[in-house]
Amino acid sequence: MKLLIADDQLSLHRYLDKVMDWADLGISEVQHAYNGDEAANKIETFRPDLAIMDIHMPLLDGIESLRRIQHLDKIPRTIILSAYDQFEYARDALRLQVSHYLLKPVDAELLRDAIRELIQQSILDAEQSIRSELDRTIYSGHIEADSLKNFQDGLEFLSINHFAIMTFVGSMPSKNDYSYLLKEQAVIKIHCVMCCNNRKEQVVLIGGGKDLTNILLLEFCESVMKKAAGSTPPHTLSVGISSIAQEAPFLPQLIAESTRAVRGHASETISKLLDAVCRIKPYIERGYQEDLSLQSVADRFDIDKYQLSRTFKQEFGVNYWAYVTQVRMNKAAELLVSTNWRNNHIAEHTGFLDESHFSRAFKKHFGVTPKEYRASFIRPSN
Repeated sequence: MKLLIADDQLSLHRYLDKVMDWADLGISEVQHAYNGDEAANKIETFRPDLAIMDIHMPLLDGIESLRRIQHLDKIPRTIILSAYDQFEYARDALRLQVSHYLLKPVDAELLRDAIRELIQQSILDAEQSIRSELDRTIYSGHIEADSLKNFQDGLEFLSINHFAIMTFVGSMPSKNDYSYLLKEQAVIKIHCVMCCNNRKEQVVLIGGGKDLTNILLLEFCESVMKKAAGSTPPHTLSVGISSIAQEAPFLPQLIAESTRAVRGHASETISKLLDAVCRIKPYIERGYQEDLSLQSVADRFDIDKYQLSRTFKQEFGVNYWAYVTQVRMNKAAELLVSTNWRNNHIAEHTGFLDESHFSRAFKKHFGVTPKEYRASFIRPSN
């Protein structure tokens, strides 16, 4: 959440920075402007979510500054400060959709309350934007360019960089929806946005940071299932969980994964995917000389190659192919030291196409050629 403070009095900027705990309020970045012209320019370039703006400033007053930015696609929610309790100012501010009109000297507690209210409104608007695009994508099966931008903007505003889809089929175990139950069970900060297909099916987008993992998704899901099973009367509930994505264009794919999983026709449910990825890691370590291309291994374990790539990185913190290369390089280094095999023999044994490819990859990985590496381990004879 970004904030712009626009006032020609330096003392006000210092006062607000002193008495306000911006981070506690949910503000991640604050910039300052000292006249109306600078304020209008910074709103265009900085693109703040909130603005605190004085009415009387040099070059442009606060009202004129707000008029100048009305053409922008993103206009911050604004709190006007004024030393004058005049109807004309309040009327003009309302016409420009100013959210709050506060009198100077600034009452810090009133300002905190106003900021909290605007932040909550902004969060609700972002969630509604995501909900609208989620609903549209569910019914169309794809996401249009304008919808993609709205969806991306909503994710960015809520600081969501990892997200997944859960589809619930069955009646709710309580008056609360599944998004509420998921948030209630979560051990990390998450955002949940729910969309209803019908009374019996609900689709929930779960968003968070890099600590949102497949393991946690399963735990959230199990908690909700237990709550449903323990309700009176008992409820029948099925849940389909997608993989986790970091990029907005994957939304239609995640919806499809979740839908297939809940209807029992998916070949890659999350539990199966996690099990496969956990088996693939030792398979690489044992079979480094085999064809370990992403497609080949995905086919062998009957999973989607894109899901394999994403899930491997999420679970082990390293890209799939980087790990394959690391295992092969370590084995090649071991063979250079422990055997007198030629490079072409080592290349063939560690899964490389030819000696030339092996030598280039080895030098890139270790910073020396295979010959130099071997020589560094040979002790001179006495």
